[in-house]
Amino acid sequence: MTLTLRARLALIATVIVGALLALLGSVSYRVLAARLDADATQRLDELTEGLHGYLAFGGDTPSVRFDPNDSDETAFVHEATRYYQVYDAATGRLLVQSPGFAPLGAQLTADEVREAADLVSGHVDLQTEYGRIRISSSVVRDRTGRAYLLQVGFSLVQTDRAVARYRAVLWWSAVPALLAAALSSWWLSRLALAPLREMSAAAAAIDMRALHARLPVRGAGDEMDALAGSFNAALDRLETAVAEMRQFSASLAHELRTPLAAMRGEAELALRGRAAPPGLEAVFASQIEEIDRLSRLIEQILTLARAESGQIPLAFEPVDVSGLAAAVVEQIEPVAQSRGLELRVEAARDASVSGDEGWLRRLLLNLLDNALKFTPAGGWVCVRTSRGGGQVAIEVVDSGVGMTAEVAARAFDRFYRGDAARPPGVEGAGLGLSLARWIAERHGGTIEAASRPGEGATVRVTLPAA
Repeated sequence: MTLTLRARLALIATVIVGALLALLGSVSYRVLAARLDADATQRLDELTEGLHGYLAFGGDTPSVRFDPNDSDETAFVHEATRYYQVYDAATGRLLVQSPGFAPLGAQLTADEVREAADLVSGHVDLQTEYGRIRISSSVVRDRTGRAYLLQVGFSLVQTDRAVARYRAVLWWSAVPALLAAALSSWWLSRLALAPLREMSAAAAAIDMRALHARLPVRGAGDEMDALAGSFNAALDRLETAVAEMRQFSASLAHELRTPLAAMRGEAELALRGRAAPPGLEAVFASQIEEIDRLSRLIEQILTLARAESGQIPLAFEPVDVSGLAAAVVEQIEPVAQSRGLELRVEAARDASVSGDEGWLRRLLLNLLDNALKFTPAGGWVCVRTSRGGGQVAIEVVDSGVGMTAEVAARAFDRFYRGDAARPPGVEGAGLGLSLARWIAERHGGTIEAASRPGEGATVRVTLPAA
């Protein structure tokens, strides 16, 4: 599936914004988690260091002494002693353990106590059924120099909950953020491409009859103005070339028609007179045929040139396409019979269009002439008309030699003959179908060909119904 430029721009912008949001979310998440973790460690160090000052060593069991009348001191001690325990660093014996520390199952062996005391200080995270606990280990000495291992814990449950909530917020906001980015990108791409759409509409309105029109230049000095300027320069050159072509067509008509008419007249006089040498009658007759063929070719070229340059006006009026098809078939029935072909018409009722009857007749004549040329003796050609969906369709179907898809795609190009599929003896300059396409398009319709080699061909013309 090919995406439009607007869709590609919106998709690229959405991907970029999504990547930036993902990067921002990841960085902010990591920064928040690291900041909260650092705050928890700092608070644990503050509790540990502060608790050193409140420990009293008298006898075998250390105690915590503080002023219960000081609310700040009381609050600090209660927080510091929520999770704490004291070991004899020499024997590894547990001396004091807070009620909150006991269920954690973090009691150390004697070897572990001595190893922790040798490390002097450190932190370890312990995952318990009550959540994550961070424990600090430090050595405290009494006045006699006896060493004790003090462990203080700090709950990381609130920290982990805050990080989890922020992570959930990031995930839940990802979809709305991407949706908002996509909608914004779609709207911005439409806004950015608006000048291009206007330029495209202005360019589509320019045809052979309005070559004087130019694309608007906004005066912004941007890429769009540069593109419009380049296109207008090309239109200037095209308008000059078309004017020269029209001048050449007029000169060609004047220079060629008169000599050809004179040559034909002289050949006819030679045939009718008695001065013609014996045996040259056939030569003069052949010369007249060639002059007529050349005259028809020149007439086709000039007609197509005038048509494409907008010099041929059309008189639009209601036309019964079915009746016109029947009349054209009746007109060329003798030609079909002389070639051993069956010619028939299948006309629908109420198949009317608004158009120029003379040019529509020529359209049918060109299509039928082409079908008769490429259908061998014993075959058939059928003209069908139908109406549906606000349109009238004209189909010319034959049982002829057919053509490849490549030839069918170029069948309406000027001077294209498709010689590889052309039977011997079939003449033509490749202009009839080009003129048929011009007639269909001037009536607001379309024309297309479908065929396969050896299976005949179908040319379908679709016109707006009256």
